[in-house]
Amino acid sequence: MPNFSRLVAQANLALLRRLLPQVSAGDRSSLARTLMQDRFDPATGMLAEFCQSAVHAWKNRQYDISLNGEESLLARLAPLDLHILLDVGANKGSWTRAARQHLPEADVHAFEIDPDTARILSQEFGSDPNVVINVMGLGESNGEITIYASPESSTATSTLRHAIEASREEHRIHTIAAKTARIVTGDAYMRSQGLARIDLLKIDVEGAEFAVLRGFTETFAAGLIDVVQFEYGKINLATRCFLADFHQFFAEHGYVLGKLFPEGVVFKPYDIDDEDFVGPNFIACREGRRDIIDAVSYRPGEGVSARGTA
Repeated sequence: MPNFSRLVAQANLALLRRLLPQVSAGDRSSLARTLMQDRFDPATGMLAEFCQSAVHAWKNRQYDISLNGEESLLARLAPLDLHILLDVGANKGSWTRAARQHLPEADVHAFEIDPDTARILSQEFGSDPNVVINVMGLGESNGEITIYASPESSTATSTLRHAIEASREEHRIHTIAAKTARIVTGDAYMRSQGLARIDLLKIDVEGAEFAVLRGFTETFAAGLIDVVQFEYGKINLATRCFLADFHQFFAEHGYVLGKLFPEGVVFKPYDIDDEDFVGPNFIACREGRRDIIDAVSYRPGEGVSARGTA
């Protein structure tokens, strides 16, 4: 038997598709204001919350890699013969696991700065010859730093206390502990491992993304990183690193930038309206790799299954 709630949603969507194109933008705004005239009515509040949830769903505020486009991106990249992938902020390994599935010939260098979480990562990938596990982080210097972690959420671990404080509610965090951890620059790591280039650099480090990027100064200058995936969201309000800053950084290094959706990447110039802190992932691709840009770009009318997903 079909899912009843799905049928209702599809019927409502079909109705909106018929009605909304006949209503001008001004009339839509007027209608919205009319609906919200009694903003403290419980029913009005429920409607507003639903609309907010719908907007977040439309903007892809989703952290499950099988649903938010991260895994489908790896599937789209599979035919392009990528060799070196860096998973910076590997956590318990969901992205590394997906990368091993879709790009089985590639080597994954996984970085987890929290030793306790890194032990979980090692239990799954320690015997995999294509995975190099690094119990450390990447940053803009070499040495020891203080990190902040919570037993309630391994995904919230950060080098920035104010960043993890800002995510307390979202991650249901009650306890924050300081730990000592090690970081190296990306340039230093590449030299130590004899890596000539990086095909895909994935960064999920709870607000320290720019520190990681700055650690690859020499590598970016030489044009030796083809694709970068990084997170952007509410935490950027705490770090004061905005989407505009990422656009500027990548434009200066010859990259195009776009938001990741399950259907592909929407590459576009910066617009201040994009500064919505919804996230979660953006993709930067070197302009010279037109083959990659074409492979991962969203095209109207092309479904997710057109290029394969998990």
